[in-house]
Amino acid sequence: MSKYSIPRLNKIEGYTPGEQPKERDVIKLNTNENPFLPPDEIIQALKELSPEQLRKYPDPVAYDLRKKIAQVYNLPGAEWIIVGNGMDEILSILIRTFVDCDEVVSATYPTYSLYEVLADLQGCKFHYHELDENFNITPPFTWDSSKLLLITHPNAPSGVPTPPKMMAEICSNSDHIIFIDEAYVDFCNFSYISWVTQYPNVIVGRTFSKSFSLAGIRLGFAVGNPELISDMFKVKDSYNVNSLTQQIGIKALDCYKSILKNIETIKETRTFLREELQKLDFSVPDSQSNFLLAIWNGKPSAKEIYVKLKEKNIFVRYFPVRRLENALRITIGTREQCTVLLEHLKELIL
Repeated sequence: MSKYSIPRLNKIEGYTPGEQPKERDVIKLNTNENPFLPPDEIIQALKELSPEQLRKYPDPVAYDLRKKIAQVYNLPGAEWIIVGNGMDEILSILIRTFVDCDEVVSATYPTYSLYEVLADLQGCKFHYHELDENFNITPPFTWDSSKLLLITHPNAPSGVPTPPKMMAEICSNSDHIIFIDEAYVDFCNFSYISWVTQYPNVIVGRTFSKSFSLAGIRLGFAVGNPELISDMFKVKDSYNVNSLTQQIGIKALDCYKSILKNIETIKETRTFLREELQKLDFSVPDSQSNFLLAIWNGKPSAKEIYVKLKEKNIFVRYFPVRRLENALRITIGTREQCTVLLEHLKELIL
């Protein structure tokens, strides 16, 4: 580290994204990308983009896109929405807006590891509330001193959702900001996006990266009470979402019915893969995301399986952290990709 950096960077390792292999001939099941291409209408919209858009700055408040989001998700209006350069920027804006140095951010554990990194960069304290052995949130709640509570629904990396009764108890007995990260919720049976009109301290985040097959355009958004959203607007960069992304986002929302077909296919493949993994003696939580957490207590170890699969150009995610040492997170790919994965797993463990 250079002598010019702020001292707390010494203690921050930074977030490690999933590996992006350069080879073309790989089965990539490590970063929860959608295995299907976006609908044809989106591809056509890309072809019709005007070069004039490249010359000018984008709309700094992305009004047309926010208005479209409000219409599709039945929200009161654009003032309830802020968009960002992926969910990651939304999270960064969230923490910088509502949590000061030495104040507390809380999250369940295990969860998305970027949360803690962003809090550390802001100089915040970070507390975890342990999920039970089935990856469910259980009382007593220990986040009373927190300024911000982060809950992934469904949970990452387990895919387990938070049931409405538990979420209502959390939201109705809290004095702090509650952020419900719904990055994977399109693969789940229920959402909390409408709750923002009921709870003035609740913000819900969404992304176009997963169900919309648009991870490459980097588009996310948050929904909440206009007073909270107005505060977040003060923190965001001036032109944080480019013109092309805004236009593609609008077109994607026009194609939502087409996108639902891919979602249903992924759900069916998820059921197939979970059942087959269980036949191989993996313990697999009942995920409502586009991935499965496959827990393995046999030999070779989960880490060794991860390495051996990588040698075969099959990429899954391994997390060398507490409670996940014996687990692999596997993105739901196509049926064919999952079948090849299973064949190689059988060779390794049977």
